[in-house]
Amino acid sequence: MISKSTDYVSTDFLKKRLRYRMKNFIKVVFNDKKKQLFLVAMLLVLLITNAILSTGNMGLTPYSLLSLRLNWYAFTIIGFSVIYILWSDSLTDRKYYDAFLAIAFKNSVGIPPILISQEVKDNIFIVTFDSVGIPLEAWINQKENIQSILNITIQSFEIGRQNNEIIMRGCKGSFDFKSKIYWSDEEDSTDDSNITIGNSIFSKVKVDLNYYPHILIGGSTGSGKTWLLKLILMQCINKNYEIIISDFKGGVDYPSIWQRNCSFATTLSDVTSQLKSICTRLESRKKLFSQFGYGNIDIYNQSERNPLTRIIFACDELAELLDTTGLSTKEKAPIKEIEKYISTIARLGRAFGIHLILATQRPDANILSGQIKNNISYKICGRADQILSQIILDSTDAYINIPSDSQGLFINQDGLLFKSFVFDENIDIKNSHDQ
Repeated sequence: MISKSTDYVSTDFLKKRLRYRMKNFIKVVFNDKKKQLFLVAMLLVLLITNAILSTGNMGLTPYSLLSLRLNWYAFTIIGFSVIYILWSDSLTDRKYYDAFLAIAFKNSVGIPPILISQEVKDNIFIVTFDSVGIPLEAWINQKENIQSILNITIQSFEIGRQNNEIIMRGCKGSFDFKSKIYWSDEEDSTDDSNITIGNSIFSKVKVDLNYYPHILIGGSTGSGKTWLLKLILMQCINKNYEIIISDFKGGVDYPSIWQRNCSFATTLSDVTSQLKSICTRLESRKKLFSQFGYGNIDIYNQSERNPLTRIIFACDELAELLDTTGLSTKEKAPIKEIEKYISTIARLGRAFGIHLILATQRPDANILSGQIKNNISYKICGRADQILSQIILDSTDAYINIPSDSQGLFINQDGLLFKSFVFDENIDIKNSHDQ
């Protein structure tokens, strides 16, 4: 025997499903003029047919006329029922319902998540569910099972506008986030400002430095953070950018080919000197652009015979550069000066082709001043704990959606999950100075 509480929950469940289906039906009809015209045409045909059946017996026996009317009523009911089923996501709802029950994905009283709505474009979908009390962590834990039984690839889960809503984004079929993807020359963008950083389930992921002039990368040890930084810098070298790398590790991550193509700052004084020089050049470009009315570096380079080179200042571990913990006022002074220069570049560098690529694995909010972080528009985080994810992305998306054993898997500030490329630095760096 079913208990009263279970019966109540079941009734509530059915009411919710019906309500969501009706909303979807109304939404589809309201937003699709073709469907509106189809319904109007169908109603006109039915009204005309009813008028004909209602006028005289058309030479038919009473039994035949009754049979014809009953068939007409049946056709009308069945026709509108089919339309409702197809347009209200009823079949899709049933698909998810059966799948969730098959993997025992349900709440404490045995109710699986309920489909609220689904948007599909090409192969990409955004599905919203009523979570029926199932927490976000449980969805993440069931990710592999959901993917397998539905033959989909899930990019992310997130809480919707209402706390009871879970939004699932992904694509149909499989997308292998675990295997390495290798760089090829075809991946390189011919556009001077575009940098390719990986593949998502939707498309290649690119960063346009004209729109996102500075990049912040976070990730724990072994997440692939350094290789993503080097992937970006490799393309910058191939585009003939001028690159300065802050590196306090003695160059262990950067073999000789990097030394031939980049400048390295290995001490605080080196970094200070390089950043001061960059800021001096920024001011020079500002005066030049103002004098001749150029709005940005692209306009200047299109107009002048001697184009300006984009400049990159990169730092593999920002915490090592800006951490003032335990230092005296005198010891803090050069670090504060460095922070001032970085802030200046972050605020003003975009128009003048001067860019920052900063990386960190240390979850310390004091390392990133508000002025610096607020002027870095493109943020990426790999495998991370909640604190680091929150600092980099202003959300826990990296912690939630990136498995703890993954490498080379990242998520950006828009929640886009992607796999970065693996490359051979001795082959894929093309514009070596000794060539």
